[in-house]
Amino acid sequence: MKIYKVLPDLSRQRHMSIWHKALRSQWSAEDLDWGKPQRITKDVSKDQLAKVLTPIIMGEQSALYSVSGLIPKLGATCEVESQFYLTTWAVDEARHTELFARYYHRIGREPLPIRKFPSGYLFQSAIVSDDVGEWLSGVLISEVLAKLVMEDFRRLDLDPVLSEIADGILVDEARHLGFNHIYLEERFATLFRKAQEEGQTFGDHLRSRLHRVLQLILPIFEALGPDMRGVGLDPEALFGELEKDAMRRLEKSIEAGQKVAARESAASNPAEAARIGRE
Repeated sequence: MKIYKVLPDLSRQRHMSIWHKALRSQWSAEDLDWGKPQRITKDVSKDQLAKVLTPIIMGEQSALYSVSGLIPKLGATCEVESQFYLTTWAVDEARHTELFARYYHRIGREPLPIRKFPSGYLFQSAIVSDDVGEWLSGVLISEVLAKLVMEDFRRLDLDPVLSEIADGILVDEARHLGFNHIYLEERFATLFRKAQEEGQTFGDHLRSRLHRVLQLILPIFEALGPDMRGVGLDPEALFGELEKDAMRRLEKSIEAGQKVAARESAASNPAEAARIGRE
């Protein structure tokens, strides 16, 4: 067994703050009242919802696997504070997977198999990376998409249990987006301090990567378009919001890191990161 750092200094206070917030914010599928009467009673509506939820449950499982794989990577680089936080991110994704698995049982349906939904698999596989910064720029699409869809489910209030699930997941996603900003801001601050070219090059790389991952959403929406409309979602409007918000968040992290490196502003504090995650 290889120990990378026996006594970590735990000096990155922003990461420690969001780690403790994540610890205090944990909840369980057992906290929900699964016995509430269903509002979705028509077979066609259940079929449509099962299809629409397929990329969501795939995303939760994919994130669980990729986050779990990155935890030892952060240990190898002695980024122990970030490593701590990713353990709670993994717990979040495991919880979300359980929630949707149980919800499928509630409506008596199953998600689309991968052979019938290859676009979902291709999208999730494109996110995976051994570099945390690269992974965060790709998973930004998945996290923002989950945020937007959960907001729509809460607005539509299709089923009381689904609305409860959406409420809880929105809290978790806001925390993930806050960490995403803090980590990338710090990464870019370090690069820009070394040389402007390094920061610009990595920024261009992540912009390109985000755009490539984003384009893989289009085949998913094309495949599920009729079902999305059937449950009340607008795929065209959703993609427009997703593209705008994901790009905005990445640019915000790059710009913040550049300003920190130039001493034009202080690094985002935990409260600011929390606000960024919620917005």
